[in-house]
Amino acid sequence: MNKQIILTQLKQFGLDEVEITLYIHLIENGPKTPLDLSRETSVNRSRIYRYLDRLKAKKLIEEVNLGRGIVLKASSPNNLELLVLEKEQELKIQRDNLTSMIKELTVLPTNHPKNIEIKHYHGEEGLKQMLWNHLSAKRELLVFGFENRNNIAGKSFAEKIRWEQVERKITKIEIENATDQGDYWYTGVPNWGTYYQSRYIPPKILDIQQYQVIYNDTISILSWTDGVKVGVEIENSPFVDMYKQIFWKFWDVAKDYIAEGKRIEKSKKTKKI
Repeated sequence: MNKQIILTQLKQFGLDEVEITLYIHLIENGPKTPLDLSRETSVNRSRIYRYLDRLKAKKLIEEVNLGRGIVLKASSPNNLELLVLEKEQELKIQRDNLTSMIKELTVLPTNHPKNIEIKHYHGEEGLKQMLWNHLSAKRELLVFGFENRNNIAGKSFAEKIRWEQVERKITKIEIENATDQGDYWYTGVPNWGTYYQSRYIPPKILDIQQYQVIYNDTISILSWTDGVKVGVEIENSPFVDMYKQIFWKFWDVAKDYIAEGKRIEKSKKTKKI
């Protein structure tokens, strides 16, 4: 295997560049004193002991007695498995404690005033974070829909969000200029229709050009037109309460266009056939 690939993979096991240099040197050249290691690898003597202690803690090197004071040798590469097992155990502990930790942190009293808070997001990763934030909704997501989430961050990630939404029993209620009327061609998530409601509204009544989501005390606005992906979250209870009223007013208006939405969807299906 290419040595550069080995160096890159060792970083994934939590080793930094100096630790990797020392570890590989001991594998290739056999036992060395700290002084020899310092000279041969150009790692400063005053720093080398710190890195050797780290490698010993990771069980990747060990001390041997060759009659020349402290001599170090590389341990068996099989010891890398111990690092993986330790990380797996740490992750298990974190996973076991995650739910209770989130619950405890959420109910901590806050003394800071709840004024308006605005957060900005950029690029595909930023929009993915916003989609993930939507899953903190306590009960429902009110959405002015523009296209669908497959176009925001790719179908694979969008499907993951839909799976999580259904798992968490969050209902998405959407007003849109497009219409699917139960033909959920864009998703394979089981029971999606149980946690999704939509109504068509003509652009002449409301022309929706951004993906806007209202949940809890937050309004989330995502835009990805012309290849520019940006988003804003605005957290402010009075503002969001007003926006919820606007949403439900348009939801009520959209009731008059249910038949029109069905005709449009039927026409789309006929063209496909």
